[in-house]
Amino acid sequence: MSGEATGAMLSTPVYAPEVSILASGRRLLVVQDAGVEEAARLHGQLSADGQAVELIALRGEAPWAGGQRGCGSTDLLEVRLLTLLSSAPVGTRLYVCGDETFAWRIYRLARNSGLLAEEIELVKAGSQRELYCVHCATMQTIGRETETTCCHCGVQLLVREHFSRRLGAYMGVCINPDQPYAENKA
Repeated sequence: MSGEATGAMLSTPVYAPEVSILASGRRLLVVQDAGVEEAARLHGQLSADGQAVELIALRGEAPWAGGQRGCGSTDLLEVRLLTLLSSAPVGTRLYVCGDETFAWRIYRLARNSGLLAEEIELVKAGSQRELYCVHCATMQTIGRETETTCCHCGVQLLVREHFSRRLGAYMGVCINPDQPYAENKA
């Protein structure tokens, strides 16, 4: 993921239109919602060569994967993924499909479990993303908006293109430093 191809800021994630598939190695697919068309397409792409794909879904049912049901909670999904990663052989590839909030949470979990960045591929499906307020260190979930109000400190924030992979979030900075809380002066 690089920003050079699009002219975007280098830290802004750019998601490849197609995932790379190695000829061998264990394939783990983690999806936020098994009912999303993108998840079914990705599973089909990963299993097209006949190799097994281990699926973990947060929610939904995957008729394209034998009717497997989602875990129902993020905590259960994370425990299941950590269990699989603890016994993962060399060459394991992790594919994550979901909105940016979900994808980067799973990415950080996998990296902390020992996978290399090159062994993880993210497929974006959805518009939710995380915003980090640089003024009070609060994280909040937002959509595609470019301006918002911090849910904790009330500062009017500009959503910058700068993305922190460590936090899995975009940076929110004060729009108007002369009037950070948008006070009305009568």
